[in-house]
Amino acid sequence: MTKTWAIACSLLVSLSLHSAVAMAEQDTLSEIVVTAQKREQNMQDIGVAVTALTLEDVRNLNITDGKDIAKIGPSVVIASTAGGSVAVNLTIRGVSQSDYSSTQESPNSIYLDEVYLASPNAANFQFYDTDRVEVLRGPQGTLFGRSSSGGLINYFTKRPTKESEGYAEVGFGAYQDQYLEAAAGGTITGDVRGRIATRVEQAHGWFENTAPGGRDTFENRFFGIRGQLESDLTERLNARISISLDNTPRERTGTYVVYPAYLVNGHPAFLPADVDAYGTGPGNDFSGYRNRGDDPLKAPFNNVGFYQARKVSPTLYLNYDAGAFKIASITNFTKFDLDYAEDCDGTSVNLCKFPISQNLKQYSQELRVFGTSGQLTWTAGVYLLDVQQYAVQSFQFPVYSGTPNAFSDVNTLNQNLFSYSAFDQLEWAFTPELTGIFGLRYTHDHKTIDSKLFFTELGSASGGTGAYDPPLLGYDFSGATVGDLSRESVGMVSGKAELDYRPVDDALIYGSVSRGVKGPGFNTNAGATLTNQATPFKDEWLIAYEMGSKLEFLDHRLRLNSDVYYYDRHRAQEYAYAGFNAVVSNYEGKFRGAEIELTAIPMDKLIVAFNASFMDTALYNVGTLYSGNQTQQSVMAPRRMWNGYVRKSFTLGEGEISLQWSFDYIGDRYASVENDIATLVPGSFEHNARIVYSIPKCGLEFAAFLDNISDTRRENFSFDTISYLGSITPSMGKPRWWGVSVRKSFGSH
Repeated sequence: MTKTWAIACSLLVSLSLHSAVAMAEQDTLSEIVVTAQKREQNMQDIGVAVTALTLEDVRNLNITDGKDIAKIGPSVVIASTAGGSVAVNLTIRGVSQSDYSSTQESPNSIYLDEVYLASPNAANFQFYDTDRVEVLRGPQGTLFGRSSSGGLINYFTKRPTKESEGYAEVGFGAYQDQYLEAAAGGTITGDVRGRIATRVEQAHGWFENTAPGGRDTFENRFFGIRGQLESDLTERLNARISISLDNTPRERTGTYVVYPAYLVNGHPAFLPADVDAYGTGPGNDFSGYRNRGDDPLKAPFNNVGFYQARKVSPTLYLNYDAGAFKIASITNFTKFDLDYAEDCDGTSVNLCKFPISQNLKQYSQELRVFGTSGQLTWTAGVYLLDVQQYAVQSFQFPVYSGTPNAFSDVNTLNQNLFSYSAFDQLEWAFTPELTGIFGLRYTHDHKTIDSKLFFTELGSASGGTGAYDPPLLGYDFSGATVGDLSRESVGMVSGKAELDYRPVDDALIYGSVSRGVKGPGFNTNAGATLTNQATPFKDEWLIAYEMGSKLEFLDHRLRLNSDVYYYDRHRAQEYAYAGFNAVVSNYEGKFRGAEIELTAIPMDKLIVAFNASFMDTALYNVGTLYSGNQTQQSVMAPRRMWNGYVRKSFTLGEGEISLQWSFDYIGDRYASVENDIATLVPGSFEHNARIVYSIPKCGLEFAAFLDNISDTRRENFSFDTISYLGSITPSMGKPRWWGVSVRKSFGSH
């Protein structure tokens, strides 16, 4: 891997050096328009660390769902904890909260068409009819506010156009993957425009079940449809309504790789093949299981895992141009339903099962006003969010049913959140070269929870099997039992102060101080070991100091954006996995890092891109399970990341052929503040290739790709299950994957 990386670096440096010659016939880097400050601006003109992808970028990099975004920019990690299908948790610059519980919010928010997704489970969605993607790094506490102390991702879909246009695409790939995606839109009548888009996909499982009669898992079944109507109601008032339905029918999923493990001198270690630690045979875990194959994606396991989800989301957008100012209103209602179960032991023994369900309803309303007057540009607004959800999660150990070791519980959760905020951002141009920005936001969160845990079976050392019908109430965390402990009500202030300096054209130097916040919350008690006092955790805040530059050289053929930052985190909400309970606690911490994004066109029809990040995170006085109080790294915070691509196009007959190689490396990181070998997620390198032949005048495109060329076994997350399974259980990423597609576009394209 080191040799491959050195070759890639040498190639990129060489290409950049050659960009100074033979420029007469070269292309130039196009301007990228983003809405990072709630209005359209050139990405190079704003003092925010942004990674922006156009529709062309999304397609060229073969980004098909939310988890793929981690491969395209610095300091961004997306990890799916529970079996690879749910709890899609976003980490930006080491700011994370990777609890797999359905009711938790991330400190890094995810938006779809400017609508906040309150559940991390809802972030596991398929892309279709995508227009662009924006990744904002650093606190966005003024204009976005909701849980964006680390940053956010904003996904945008295509809007209706006046001209008739659309496309249809079919594809086929590895593991019987096949899909159809199509969209069409244009003027319906007069000032009314519309667009409809859909995607249907199914694929066989890629995690091979070698048990007799076993079925492969991690299938893909998806149907999505989105309809939009837009109209200029008057010369000043524009209205758009969008209704989307994303549906994943029941699909097989949810298992783990199993590495038998034990404790050596009180610390986790992998179990050698010749050591009988549990009396079940050399190299075996509690159940007598050991994966004896060379490939971790080929193993015997139970077929108890499944996933199904449904999201319905209507949104009304209103925009009014009053001349001196503009008003925007976004009204959304989202209903999200999830049913999921996993084989949490990852073996062919029916040892551990973890089913969850979630029923979520959220309503949000944003109203903002934007205006300019002389040297002043200002944005102000209010935001309301109401989230009501009911969730059930359970740990079951069927193999021990009817024995003194019997254990099965059910945790029911009713959690309600009502949040409101008001914000204002002012931009003052002191001179044509120097601009000052000041933003402030006040947010008030009111959150309540009713959490009850019932035992359906609980054995005892005296030999009782303890089957309960009706279930035995073992934990009651509600207003009736703990009073104000079940309610959190807090006001929080976030904002920023920034200076932007433009010494010459194509150069921006900026410095900022920002404050990011995230509201308080509650731990769940699926593992039956949580106390009342450990259930709530407090709100967090961080102060971020950042300096950066955005530069373009060689007549817009070389773009270099870079930044350095320092975070002072207070009451950081960080995740630990102890026993089989996920616990979020508050810690103090300090983070620092640097990022670089380079894009260049060194010769005609050749583009290269390289992104890198370096970070150091420290959480203080962390009470670990094995080592006492320690200074630890933040969860899912690799010290080094890099990614990029090289793309070359050639004219061939009536069309153009494009060849691309892309790569990404994610360094070692930890899935828990425990920071031990059991929760270590090893660094890994992946690279991909894509070839496209397009005939623009016919609107035809033929494409083929090969992802994960070296068939890297990339781990996404890792659980310490030594105490109750005698193993370490990581969740895995996809193996090598290939695909081909044909796309036909019509109208304006």
